[in-house]
Amino acid sequence: MSQFGKSAEFDDIILVPKRRTLQGPFFIFFQLRDMKKIKSFLVPFPISLLFFVNSIQGQQYISENIYYLNNSPDSYESFLKNADQISIVCPAAYSIDSVGVISGNVDRRVLETAQQRGVKVMPLFASFDQKGIHDFLNNATARKEVIRLMLFFANLFHYYGWQMYLENIFFADKDVYTSFFKQSADSLHQHGLIISMAIVKSNQPAPETGNSPYQLYLYENWTGAFDIPSIAAASDFIPFMTYDQHIAYTPPGPVAGIHWFKGMLQSLLDLKIPLNKISLWIPVYSDYWFPSWNQSQGGYSTRDEISYARAKDLMDQYMVKPEWMPDQQVNYTRWEEAGVFNWLFLEDAKSFGPKFMLAKEQHLRGISVWVLGAEDPEVWNVLKKEARAKRIE
Repeated sequence: MSQFGKSAEFDDIILVPKRRTLQGPFFIFFQLRDMKKIKSFLVPFPISLLFFVNSIQGQQYISENIYYLNNSPDSYESFLKNADQISIVCPAAYSIDSVGVISGNVDRRVLETAQQRGVKVMPLFASFDQKGIHDFLNNATARKEVIRLMLFFANLFHYYGWQMYLENIFFADKDVYTSFFKQSADSLHQHGLIISMAIVKSNQPAPETGNSPYQLYLYENWTGAFDIPSIAAASDFIPFMTYDQHIAYTPPGPVAGIHWFKGMLQSLLDLKIPLNKISLWIPVYSDYWFPSWNQSQGGYSTRDEISYARAKDLMDQYMVKPEWMPDQQVNYTRWEEAGVFNWLFLEDAKSFGPKFMLAKEQHLRGISVWVLGAEDPEVWNVLKKEARAKRIE
């Protein structure tokens, strides 16, 4: 049965676009099966669209909904409340050091709830230590230890698999990181486990033009270390970050404006990454920008990643209302303190909807969402309306 479910007229409908793009006309190849025969034909998009809508009207997109969980009470409570809409939960529970030792612990309540509610558990191990990452990637003994510990913990706690979450990787370690991932994937697959790698935001395999010193820094230290086609080939799926568009080093702006977001997805389509391997990563936290000071830096502008509940509290405190940015499809607001603007860029249900619809329209594997407990509660209603969470046997 197709991901759209059975129709009254056909047992299965397979749609293969001849040209994958976010806009423009294309042809669709239909394969229609019944008990006795298979018929195939190619029809122009306008006609195929009418046929498609009439054939599967009322059927839902089945999305593999991956949600990340941290160790906060809010994150656990959100998981407990919404587990029926989650396919895989990824606890951010483990770290890795420079000699390949993975350490950490998944909350036993999460393991119990996941088992009871039919949710797979796929923890991640993380590091942001550039030198430490370089050291273990270039140490054969450390690499074997990472794999041994992944297998040990997966067997002990019945994990579905593992996700690598390494950031701040020097671009010159690209090849060794790719080879380590392939080595890990071979071992995990032999033991019936799945594996994925968090891919940092990037829409081209080179520094972006414009704001050159900043873009050079991003490429050499963040985005340049990912051989996306090779990683996708070895991985069961790739969660692809579509954020942060703006960070503490930039002026205030959206976490992920819609044009930026579309550009991230289009870069994967241009690389011919299989749609069933793309998990589109959507942020649900908001960014709060404000001036600060410390002894080492003096005065500076920075930002905090905050929950929707905290964002609402700030708006109530300063008696401001959000304004919609049509070109970015996000809400934002600002207020003045001592003559200085503070800015708030929200990721709420209204901005979540257009982002999720891109995954739905492209028939991607599903979505990855950072992070449980930070979301606007109305996000769950968007998911209920637009999709059905995939249940993994």
